[in-house]
Amino acid sequence: MSKLNKLLKQYKCGKKISCITAYDASMSKYLESLGVDIMLVGDSLGQVIKGERTTHNVSLDEIIYHAKCVRSGVKRSILMADLPSNTYETKNIAYKNALKLSSSGLADLIKIEIDANNMDIAHYLLTKKIPLCAHIGLLPQTIRSKSGYRKYGKTKSEAKKLYDIAIELDQAGAPIILLECIENTLAKRISKNCKAPVIGIGSGNGLDGQVAVIYDLLGISFNKIDMFTTNEKKSLDKKIINFKKRLQ
Repeated sequence: MSKLNKLLKQYKCGKKISCITAYDASMSKYLESLGVDIMLVGDSLGQVIKGERTTHNVSLDEIIYHAKCVRSGVKRSILMADLPSNTYETKNIAYKNALKLSSSGLADLIKIEIDANNMDIAHYLLTKKIPLCAHIGLLPQTIRSKSGYRKYGKTKSEAKKLYDIAIELDQAGAPIILLECIENTLAKRISKNCKAPVIGIGSGNGLDGQVAVIYDLLGISFNKIDMFTTNEKKSLDKKIINFKKRLQ
């Protein structure tokens, strides 16, 4: 049984899922020792590692490099990697680049940002048996101004679009759905009506799991405020444990 199938089986038995970013072997080994389920090699590395303002300039080679580093420290946890901006513009390009991560054994899950404009690419990857984490809501790769950083799904029309996208992805067989900055009530509704586990960041606590950027937990992110532990004087392991407790 693959690590992903094992996690999905545990989810069906009531397990909540923890997902934290990692970009190197030491951190991934440490997080695994604390029982974190998924290590995310995210394009957030553009901000927290490279010190850039957005994720837009992260390359696939950079994701592959950091995924190799993280893989060195992981034995039991799932490794999830982003396809960064401009690496899945067409079906064939998306499939080719997803294979660079999945077929090499680097990534157990491939995450892409999805809206109504690229649902066909998501469907194509799923038909090609790519283990896809479908990321909807706030999509950092497409944001061009500060106004893009907001809660999504507050209006009826936007909520319906997001709900319909999530349900369609679930029915298409996406193993995991990730919601970023989606209105909490809508996020709960999506989670309730999807067979796949729905994890989130900035989308409330009523989901099947939570995602965190490790540097946010540390309170040292280059561009972001620590939303979980601001002003708390705790060791990192206690922060991770408290993060996992939020899933219960």
